[in-house]
Amino acid sequence: MPFPKKRKPLQFTEDELRKLQSIRKSRIEERRRTQRAAFLLDSLAGQSDQAIAQHHQVSRSTVVLCIRKCLEFGLDAALAELPRPGKPRQLPDDAIAWVQHCACQKPKDLGYSYELWTYRLLTAHVRRRCVAAGHPALRQLSRSKLHRILRQGEPRPHKIRYYVEKRDPAFESKMVPVLHVY
Repeated sequence: MPFPKKRKPLQFTEDELRKLQSIRKSRIEERRRTQRAAFLLDSLAGQSDQAIAQHHQVSRSTVVLCIRKCLEFGLDAALAELPRPGKPRQLPDDAIAWVQHCACQKPKDLGYSYELWTYRLLTAHVRRRCVAAGHPALRQLSRSKLHRILRQGEPRPHKIRYYVEKRDPAFESKMVPVLHVY
């Protein structure tokens, strides 16, 4: 004889039921979403957690977690992933945009004897000028992080064809409002 459930029963509106049934039957929806919708509908139909788990070939704790998320956070949270713990981002978007802006300038224009940027030179330049530019988080910028930033935005400081375009002298003043929009 199974133990009685100590949690509240699931309750859905007609729209939520229709949404769950369409997700369950969907062939283009992610598998985990269709499975979670099936868990919730089966639980609503009165099946035990163990029976649901056996039917869908998952562990009982997977079913229980999905139902708890639905009861605590709602239907959308139960069908989706909750944010995972982790280290918060160290660099804000405006600091990344500033680094990319620096990479697209010629080193000669900034007083260096080099024609093209090297990663070592650009890293040193960013570390030296970041506090004055209002981005103190860049003081500890490593070469690998600089490489990741440049790969993310696709500028290639060692390729000369990127320097043919004219740079906007008012870029930094225009950058802040655009970043606040996004």
